Amino acid sequence: MAERELEQFIGHSIFDEKVPTPFVFVDLTILHRNIAHMQALAQTAGINLRPHIKTHKIAAIAKMQIQAGAFGLTVAKLGEAQAFIDAGIQSSYMVAQPFFGAEKVRWALRMAKTCQVLICLDSAELAEMISEIANIENKSVDIVLIVDTEYKRFGVDWKQAPQIVEKIARLKGVRFRGIRSHDGRTYWMPTMEERMKVAREEAERMAEVAEQIRLRGIECELVSIGSTPGAYFTLQNGWTDGITELRPGNYVFHDRMQISLGVARPEDCALMVVASVVSTPRENEALIDAGMKTLTGTLDRFSKGYGLVIGISRQGETVSFSHEQILIERLWEECGLVRCEGEPLSIGDRLVIVPNHACEITNLAEVVFYGSNKRIEGFWFVEAKGKVW
Repeated sequence: MAERELEQFIGHSIFDEKVPTPFVFVDLTILHRNIAHMQALAQTAGINLRPHIKTHKIAAIAKMQIQAGAFGLTVAKLGEAQAFIDAGIQSSYMVAQPFFGAEKVRWALRMAKTCQVLICLDSAELAEMISEIANIENKSVDIVLIVDTEYKRFGVDWKQAPQIVEKIARLKGVRFRGIRSHDGRTYWMPTMEERMKVAREEAERMAEVAEQIRLRGIECELVSIGSTPGAYFTLQNGWTDGITELRPGNYVFHDRMQISLGVARPEDCALMVVASVVSTPRENEALIDAGMKTLTGTLDRFSKGYGLVIGISRQGETVSFSHEQILIERLWEECGLVRCEGEPLSIGDRLVIVPNHACEITNLAEVVFYGSNKRIEGFWFVEAKGKVW
């Protein structure tokens, strides 16, 4: 829809039938509270916050984070940084995912004319390629080494990282700035004790790597660790010795995964999907107009279904129910199957759903509505939607 068409929905309740479903809604009160809470934890600990914007991809939210005190921003891809630069956000950008190709290096160099760009990688080979191009362009590039603290995704093994840094630091056209990690094991572990153990291991191992790098006579300015649960555990327990910055992303919205992990409650979830019941073909079953292209097909390891229903409205009136009675059992591309034990759902009922993984939702949405008290106050277009290059 065009901007003028979307303005007609401002002032309406998210339960108003005049607002077509499915749509994404962000509660501003919860959003501001989440941003302020994480920022306060970081500032109390004396740690810089560099939020990962892949969660929201919305320039207005990034500006809120910077205004709250964020030190810089993390992006997954160059395209996300470019979208935000084009939206007027001149910040320090850490590009968390490695990339390959001369044109992308030149693109990063162009962006670096107006703002700081930190390029993350996990091999001396890729650093050499970037060094060669930077030298041809008579420029220098800021490099951050990705360190694996046992997550087994990107990264140099943490025990081998200092040796790799020695190779990178000798390259012409390269400025070694520091190290970064993302230990996603916090999302896997079944108990709180195990999750906290992982968070502590990540922080301690990164601090040890930084110390070993410095003992080799190489400056290691940045020691950056990531993930929302890891950030909460690290800050709340004071495991920050040797850490300079944190890169959580999901904390702005939270989602069902964060609820399952014990770091958020349903009332801490700012982003929700509103969907309508469009069919009741069988007993105890209903079909909603939100499927994989709205809610995504990601499952939460520690709960059932494709999202948590936190509200039901029928003709504008709230319907009482228990979470155990409603299960979003299956998704197709454009619709979802809801199993309902207890009072049956009716065609036209509106369901308010906390998605399993909020980080995928805004990338699927053409527009995101926002407001307070379940009332639409405005809307955002998602500037970095689809920026996967």
